Amino acid sequence: MNVDEILAGMAGQSALVVGDVCLDRWCRYDPGLAERSRETGIPRIAVTDVECTPGAAGTVAANLRALGAGRVAVLGVVGDDGHAYELRRALQDRGIDGSAVVTAAGVSTFTYTKLINRGSGVEDLARVDYVNACDLPAAVQGVVVDRFRCLAEQAEVIIVSDQAELERGCGRRSRNSRGPIRGRWCGWTRGPAENSFAACL
Repeated sequence: MNVDEILAGMAGQSALVVGDVCLDRWCRYDPGLAERSRETGIPRIAVTDVECTPGAAGTVAANLRALGAGRVAVLGVVGDDGHAYELRRALQDRGIDGSAVVTAAGVSTFTYTKLINRGSGVEDLARVDYVNACDLPAAVQGVVVDRFRCLAEQAEVIIVSDQAELERGCGRRSRNSRGPIRGRWCGWTRGPAENSFAACL
């Protein structure tokens, strides 16, 4: 099967992407507006505009939609915060079903904030990440598993995209796992979403 045949076969396919659904925030700043803070004396980073896109598992889902997949849904966990709102809106704008994403109190929405120099177009300052230093609560994990069991019955393709930085859990198992689930093709991937999607194909 060649690439053209694969892409043609994606039309109308139903896909489920499970894992770390992250938010990428592309913040463009103007160095010329870097006045010193009166409180700290440290020059501010003057962000002038922000673009929000789905990251990690969200990137995989967006790629599937861009390649013509029919229904694409994501399953993951976000916090009860503003970043979750931005992520849900970014998913919706790309035609991705985010209704199964679990909102959990006390959890931060996994967010990458990238600072782009407006003059050069280069990301030249340290990235600001919002991460969770602990495992998800058992109750939240249980909700994810229950939703997966329901959604898996509706999906023809299941992809697990693992971006977590913890040593325990899905990340350890996902490195070399791949196989069918009740006749559906399922791939486990780990690492940058761009590489993850290539591996799934």
